[in-house]
Amino acid sequence: KGVQVHCHEVGLQDPSATAQDAFKDLKVDENEKEANPKSYNDWINSVQTKRNNDWEFNVQFKQPEDTESPPDFNKFTLFHKGVENYAMNHTTLASENLQNVARMTEEQHMFSPCMVGTLESQFLKMMCQIKGAKKCLDIGTFTGMSAIAMAEGMPAEGQVITLELDQKIADVAQAGFDASSVGQKIKVVVGTAVEEMKKLADVAETFDIIFIDAEKEGYIAYYDLAMGGLLKDDGIMMVDNSLCALLYDKNDIRSQRLHEFNQHVKNDKRVEQVVLTMREGVTIVRKVTGRHGLTGCPIF
Repeated sequence: KGVQVHCHEVGLQDPSATAQDAFKDLKVDENEKEANPKSYNDWINSVQTKRNNDWEFNVQFKQPEDTESPPDFNKFTLFHKGVENYAMNHTTLASENLQNVARMTEEQHMFSPCMVGTLESQFLKMMCQIKGAKKCLDIGTFTGMSAIAMAEGMPAEGQVITLELDQKIADVAQAGFDASSVGQKIKVVVGTAVEEMKKLADVAETFDIIFIDAEKEGYIAYYDLAMGGLLKDDGIMMVDNSLCALLYDKNDIRSQRLHEFNQHVKNDKRVEQVVLTMREGVTIVRKVTGRHGLTGCPIF
């Protein structure tokens, strides 16, 4: 039987008629209507224009002058609470290899904030995959998360050489490598980064990707050694914590050294770079004077 017949038999009104009466009494929430305009352009005009009253123009037309010190910034993080967690919730879950390193770091009472974490480890892995990297230099092992992330993004014949100053920390990292599925791709070298980088240069080692995440006072020296021959012409350098020039205490010498590093890269006409506001800042650098010249030196 049809709905109308059935309703008549049980003494109910025609639902189509009663529904129309109900719709007459519905009131449209004007706030909801304003927040959800019909078209994209309407949304820009009615919602986003109001929200961006304090927007600052985001294109520069000349290179800023150097400054003696970084500007004042009275926060310890770049983001409002919840932003990084939201990003992490929508990023590929860390592998079992990386989860194991995180557990080991905590169990060994290491300073866990030094780990690159889910967001940056996935970023490093994907950069290696996109680049097709086969050889990477990891300057600053800590407990091994960055080295494992890069190794996961490389083919079976790939290799990560990772440099660590502290033997105890290197031992913890090695245990994580041995327990991972990519440990055979990773070689740990214990010693000062500058000296070990010089040794690599002496034997003409070159790298597709160089990741710098060691003592902040040494960043300029690491950068110069990388640019002196360790980084391939079409290679990529990635530098962690570059925005800690803002986040560290104003009287911390590391803040000043990172500011000097950032300006050192900015003023280097051999490269182009971008500073990403991921975690505590990651700077990506590539040469612009490879064998094909400025416009023809591909990143990937």
